[in-house]
Amino acid sequence: MDSVHDTPLAKAVVIVEGTGRNGVTTAEGRFQVDSVPPGSHRIMVMHPLLDTLGISMRTPAYSFVAGQAHEIDLAIPGGDRLAGLLCTPAQRTRGPAVMLGFVKDPDSHGPAAGAKVQLVFDVTDIVGRKSPVTREATADSVGLYKICGLPAEMSGKVQVYRNGVSSGEVPVEVTNNVALRAFSIVAKHEAVAEVKNDSGKVTRVAKGSARVTGKITDKNGRPLEGARVMLQGGGGGTTAITRANGEFTLDSLPSGTQSLIIRKLGYAVTEQAVELAANTPARTEVKMGDFVPTLAKVTVEATENKALSDIGYLGRKQSGMGRYYDGNQINHESMAFSDVMRVDPSLRITPTGDGRTYTISDARNAAGGCVNYWVDGSPWEQMQPGDIDGFVRPAEIVAIEVYHGNSAPPQFTKPGQSSCAAIVVWTQARVRPNNTPARRRPG
Repeated sequence: MDSVHDTPLAKAVVIVEGTGRNGVTTAEGRFQVDSVPPGSHRIMVMHPLLDTLGISMRTPAYSFVAGQAHEIDLAIPGGDRLAGLLCTPAQRTRGPAVMLGFVKDPDSHGPAAGAKVQLVFDVTDIVGRKSPVTREATADSVGLYKICGLPAEMSGKVQVYRNGVSSGEVPVEVTNNVALRAFSIVAKHEAVAEVKNDSGKVTRVAKGSARVTGKITDKNGRPLEGARVMLQGGGGGTTAITRANGEFTLDSLPSGTQSLIIRKLGYAVTEQAVELAANTPARTEVKMGDFVPTLAKVTVEATENKALSDIGYLGRKQSGMGRYYDGNQINHESMAFSDVMRVDPSLRITPTGDGRTYTISDARNAAGGCVNYWVDGSPWEQMQPGDIDGFVRPAEIVAIEVYHGNSAPPQFTKPGQSSCAAIVVWTQARVRPNNTPARRRPG
């Protein structure tokens, strides 16, 4: 049995030591080993889950009698016992759970010794206020890491750092006092392009030769055409739109544990962790859930202000370098994103001609009025004019920043386009990652 997940342990190798006899467990966890020589033997179990846990499973010596059938039940230790074995009593005073796994190099498959694993999760105080907590651990010489003292019930995000390289943010959850998560991260990016724009600002873009293909479906398994798939953070600089069969391909991506972000109008923004390697194309399938709108008229509370502060929005708002919209300044009942942006007098909203979408241009700039977009911190690559209307819903917008020309911060300036306006959109997927709506208040 796999006591960590309360399920049978399938495809485990059961070895009778010193006899050359072994068997493999079925989907129900059952095994049979015949022709065992009489005598005293220990039983050893091998399985990838044990490797992830960093433990070995070997019984005390068991006496086998000739002509008899022997029934032996075996189980991987449960989460509470594992945490007790792996963590000190002092560490467990902070919490009973543990998170552990291995960090490897995705191309060499060797241990990524020295990699830093960073976990961020929310804790709630006695009056219901949430605040983020950060815990870190370093992978040892074999790539094993562990973070002790976690809450019995916890969900959060994890990211790995190594020699200036970072993985994507991936979700993790404690089950039965243990969370298991393996990662891969390269020692250095295969290629990093440094691009200088016309104002002298330098942007570093990681690229590689990894590829991922996949299929996007709705919750009933039907393929979704027109969903936008992009790498979290914009690494590789590529975006894909799914075909009629829901399939997509992303090329030239950096290796390692990364996170894909999928958007489609009418569906909840979805994140999917993928393991990328230069020599092995990855494959993933993603089911998107229905979009459930939160309350339209809300007063932003302390938890949301904390999130906006963490992403730098409140600090930039205080600088006064751009225009900033949040709370009741955003019309969450608008038909489209371009309708929301009518609130800004410095922008020009123009029909594209398809009868559905509108383009947004900078009314202050006589030379074309170009506009660049960022959604939840990642650059939005426009496939066709006005396509952002088909992917960002007014009901999910939490805050918006608008900059003109050189007033844009460096992180929101595209190479060679410092004269363009920048519109930065923050949605519930980033500001309320657990999809928790802000509570309604009178007025």
